[in-house]
Amino acid sequence: MVITHHLMHSGEIFLNAQDSAGPWQRTDVAREQFVIQGLGERHNPLRRSIDPDYFQDQIFVRFQLQYGKDSIDDPEDGDGEFFVFWFDTMEGGDSSPHANNIPNLGLHTDGRANRFMVRYKSSEQKFAQSLQGGRDYVIVGLLSKTKLGSDQSFDQLQMWIDPKPDQLLLPDAVVTSENTIKQVNWVGFSTGLKTEIDDEITVTDLRLARSWSEIMDLSLSDSEGANLASRPTPTVSFQKDVLPIFVKHCFDCHRGENNESGVRLDQFDDVLNQISPYDSQQSELLRLIADQEMPPGDVKLNNDELQVIASWIDEGMQWDHDQFPVAIPKSDHWAFQPIKKPVIPVRPDRVEPENPIDWFMLKSQQELGTVSNAPAPVNELERRLYLDLHGLPVPELPVPELPASGPAIPANEQLIKDLMDDTAYGERWGRHWLDLVRWAESNGHQHNRDRNHAWRYRDWVIQAFSTGMDYHEFVMQQIAGDTLPDSNDQALIATGYLAATRYSGNELDKDIQRNDILNDITANVGSTFLGLTIECAQCHNHKFDPISIRDYYQLQGFFASGQPQNLLLKNDPEITAAALERETLIEVVRRRIIRSRRRQNYPEPINVAPMTITSKMSQGEKLKLKELDAQLEQASQTWAFYSPAYTSRVLTVMPHLMRWPLSSQPEVVSSYQPKILIRGDVKTPGPSVESDWPAFLRADSDSESTRKVNKNRHHLAQWLLSETNPLTARVWVNRLWQWHFGRGLVHTPNDFGVQGAHPTHPELLDYLAAELIESDWDTSRIQQLIVQSDTYRVSSAFNAENESRDPENHTYWRWQPRRLEAEVIRDSMLALSGKLDRRIGGSSDTVGSRRRSLYLKQKRADFPFQQDLFDGPSGVSSCALRQITTNALQPLWLLNNEFVHEMAEAFAERAKTVDQVFRMALNREPNAEERERLHLLQQEHGLASVCMVIFNSSEFLYIP
Repeated sequence: MVITHHLMHSGEIFLNAQDSAGPWQRTDVAREQFVIQGLGERHNPLRRSIDPDYFQDQIFVRFQLQYGKDSIDDPEDGDGEFFVFWFDTMEGGDSSPHANNIPNLGLHTDGRANRFMVRYKSSEQKFAQSLQGGRDYVIVGLLSKTKLGSDQSFDQLQMWIDPKPDQLLLPDAVVTSENTIKQVNWVGFSTGLKTEIDDEITVTDLRLARSWSEIMDLSLSDSEGANLASRPTPTVSFQKDVLPIFVKHCFDCHRGENNESGVRLDQFDDVLNQISPYDSQQSELLRLIADQEMPPGDVKLNNDELQVIASWIDEGMQWDHDQFPVAIPKSDHWAFQPIKKPVIPVRPDRVEPENPIDWFMLKSQQELGTVSNAPAPVNELERRLYLDLHGLPVPELPVPELPASGPAIPANEQLIKDLMDDTAYGERWGRHWLDLVRWAESNGHQHNRDRNHAWRYRDWVIQAFSTGMDYHEFVMQQIAGDTLPDSNDQALIATGYLAATRYSGNELDKDIQRNDILNDITANVGSTFLGLTIECAQCHNHKFDPISIRDYYQLQGFFASGQPQNLLLKNDPEITAAALERETLIEVVRRRIIRSRRRQNYPEPINVAPMTITSKMSQGEKLKLKELDAQLEQASQTWAFYSPAYTSRVLTVMPHLMRWPLSSQPEVVSSYQPKILIRGDVKTPGPSVESDWPAFLRADSDSESTRKVNKNRHHLAQWLLSETNPLTARVWVNRLWQWHFGRGLVHTPNDFGVQGAHPTHPELLDYLAAELIESDWDTSRIQQLIVQSDTYRVSSAFNAENESRDPENHTYWRWQPRRLEAEVIRDSMLALSGKLDRRIGGSSDTVGSRRRSLYLKQKRADFPFQQDLFDGPSGVSSCALRQITTNALQPLWLLNNEFVHEMAEAFAERAKTVDQVFRMALNREPNAEERERLHLLQQEHGLASVCMVIFNSSEFLYIP
């Protein structure tokens, strides 16, 4: 026996019994090719263990088969042929027969012809059509239990030859047997006595699955059509047949909001957590009943009742939504209550408040018995403001000129306004936002191809902060920029937020590829704007927050008909024509490759990678492609999110290099409809849903007709910013507080749900949220309140009495110093050295650049080393709060890195003296001891060594 492997796509495949891989669960597309020859005796050339828990009651198998034309023995001329796929509880050896009531499907002779057959034993074979040599057949088999339960046998084996999507109920051969295996642990292929050494059998596209739609590679829309075509007319009535069983056996424990079991069977969405519609054999509810685990006690469902439930599920789980409507959950959790602006607490020693924040903080201090520190010295506060708002040290000539020490200055509104009107503010605070939305300039995953135009979104964020864009507009453009009635290029660029998701170019299964994108976007919208871990409801109702699986997929529905794309900004007819010409050229070559591969008997469907297409081009075609790419690269384009069905203007999709991209055809992108995915599995779609936000956050005044409006992302953005949603404003002001103080009033900024932290100052949080809304969502208004408060301006001095009463500093009696982020450390060194390149925006730079760190190339899994070293974000998921770690590599980098030494040398040349080094780097004069020690260091090793000492000091590396 000879096996030859021709690898076409990586995936889980059959391996020999000695393979160290774990049990096989499924293969999405395992397109390895096996060429098998016989030994003239029983043999098992390919076999593999599987996970029996994954295939409890049914298991589909599919493979493509070709029998060499010249090697076939006709029964009239010889012995005929034999080749089967088997299911068994045990592996057996190389010569194991896998017979005697073991399910087999494949080829055998009926004495007159070689035919496809299914059997449990040789005396009871069922045959289908005859075999023709030299042609490809797609074989699909289904081994199933007609009676559910772990103690029941896999008593039915069905086979299809070259099936169509609507032929689920029309197998070519069926055989049954009661005396057979109850669990499948091993699967494999066998040859027999009739399989000779010169026989050549080619097996390709081998896979296992749990459903017809999965094994047939049906998309959601195709799967729906195929299922509808193959599903019988319902015979079971929910009202007459199913409901009485539920009332008799289930509702005592599984009905009502406060039922004792925690599982409701009077709610459609809760039932979906236990059932796979149209697939009873994969339904947990039926398994529990069949195994007699439910209902508890001695009274169990009889076989007739069990069959009613099974038929009801297989026929689509018909439901009476009038009698049992979807319940809208209520919650008394603090974050889900309306925002009510609290009364500012009266301060006994003053008639009028100077800053509301301080009055709320004083109240909490009085409750704990703490007392605020004195204000920080002017020079320290000035350095705090510059590092906090600009991420840079105080400029060489302070603006305005202030004494280096003494009591704190009053709330200097003009200085703060000047700082916030500077582009440096946008660069500093834009970086905070980019952390949150997991922005990067590559696709991520295995191939991780670059996104050459993603930088435009980064620049849009910087500009939004620098120009004081209100948060209302900031949210609206990022969520719905391409759908707004007045959509323009900047609004389109803003949807780079949604397009920041990772995108696997190595995923052949389009359903999985798209679903991964949608899940990531939905999760980030939930955490970024709502502060909720909504992804927990992807597979089942949220265990803690009032978010159902229906809520999850309704929210995901807003993004289902769109996807990330490279889009042309300027509507240039020449560029549009060039893009169309390029697309046509690619398609011509792709079709040529497919025709060639079909002649070589490649399996269908044939996927052709872009790199393969270019490699198969003629020299003239390659030159033309290069010419078109050069023309298109000069065009203004952006990496953004585009929904052709809802866009307010037609856009041109530009090329984006990716191995296996999603289709960008508008009619394809627009066709996707949101469905509930049972257990989060894209291959087991449930009922369709309409786009909507979580039910528990809908206004009671919303009419039924309003709810049924076909909502798009514009509606979603409007709701996020509406009075009926209390989360958006609370979450945003909490983030602003956190980015100023190092921690939020709610310590879990991405989780305002039941499992998240409670606010340390709930009245202050709601005051700021209400103030944000009343000021027309003016972010700068909240920031000015914060940085002008006494709470922000206190010193960091230690106080033992305060420490004993409030060791966690919840009352903000002192300023809590915190380490600078990786970018600020690097940027500060560049600024002090005089080497900082202040060019703003544009394409990102390589690591050798001297621009701000924000402009260095942000490639996932390959970020600048210093960013990784000092706890930069991963770009994979939302980074709401950077972790601060301390490790040995950090001081080693600060002491030995070539960049740090270069900056120290340049800083020394600028500063000239020890005193000037101190003033420029730390915004203060050295004390006598510091001056003396550093003078000695300068005399022995030079001023650059002094600069290195400063760069390595905690004072330089922390916001004071």
